[in-house]
Amino acid sequence: MKNIYIFRQLCILVLLIFITPCYGQINQHSPIHWRDTISYANMFHGGIRDKAGNLWFATAGKGVYRYDVTSNGFTNYTEKDGLCNNNVSYILEDKAGNLWFSTEQGVCRYDGKSFTSLTTKDGLNKLNVWGIAEDKIGNLWFGTQYNGVFRYNPASDVFTNFTKEQGLGSNAVQCILKDKAGNLWFGERAGGVCRYDTASGRFTKVNGDGCLSAQIMGIIEDKIGNIWFANLYNGLCRYDGKSFIHFTEENGLCHNNVTCIYEDKKGNLWFGSDRGNWGTDGGGVCRYDGKSFTRFTTKDGISTNHMAVWTIVEDNAGDIWIGTKGGGLYRYDGKFFTNFTGIVNKNN
Repeated sequence: MKNIYIFRQLCILVLLIFITPCYGQINQHSPIHWRDTISYANMFHGGIRDKAGNLWFATAGKGVYRYDVTSNGFTNYTEKDGLCNNNVSYILEDKAGNLWFSTEQGVCRYDGKSFTSLTTKDGLNKLNVWGIAEDKIGNLWFGTQYNGVFRYNPASDVFTNFTKEQGLGSNAVQCILKDKAGNLWFGERAGGVCRYDTASGRFTKVNGDGCLSAQIMGIIEDKIGNIWFANLYNGLCRYDGKSFIHFTEENGLCHNNVTCIYEDKKGNLWFGSDRGNWGTDGGGVCRYDGKSFTRFTTKDGISTNHMAVWTIVEDNAGDIWIGTKGGGLYRYDGKFFTNFTGIVNKNN
């Protein structure tokens, strides 16, 4: 019996040796540097520049931050101020200048003075909403985690729900783009891409010739009309209206886990990426000038070469801001990245 007891104790000891590091130690190869303090305030998921030139950043757990270009300061808006929920994934400014915020508990609108939550009989206020877009006639489209997309007519206060039954590839819609022709593109989780023809009112599955992954993190249309798709695990796709071109790490891309795309005033494209599974190398931010990719590293001022970048936006001065998952908020002035995380936390 004594031998059995000793054997059991040894087994437990071996298990603790292998399991404890997973829970008790900080992974130094994770997106967060081992010296950093993990804080929800450092998790930025989306950013826009409004018509007044102010920057808005969505966060996980801390609502939204507005950077005022006049005062050079940050203002934090949370549930206490009327925001639907503090976990915000996307921000859109409509043609009238209202700001729309997608959250884990529905959508709310900010008119510059107060927040209004959308409450409908369809229960949109309780859904986890991801992407938002405004179509050419002023309807708002909301992509949700499990319930497809909702089209909202602000004039009539009418919601219309579209799911796989109407032609979506997946009921989990992460991002939406309205192109210059007025058509809508939906980036899905586990479904790839669907395009909605506003003239016919039909959804069409976009094949992509093997270029598109099942999970699309972002879609933009550049100045010359190309559509770009951010693939999680499969790099980038560019569609010129006729064919698809695939870009991966072999072409100079930072990492194949692309999370966001942004085009600056000069026509350069910026790409953020996340780490691979299990803390593998990757992540970071890079710029594409139409010919080649430039990757930014610690020499340029960021804290780690493997930072998980989730949003990119340009201010009126031409500086590029990047929001990260765990690494905070940075501003790039064309020469060097400056970390603004401490300033954000200090001002709020």
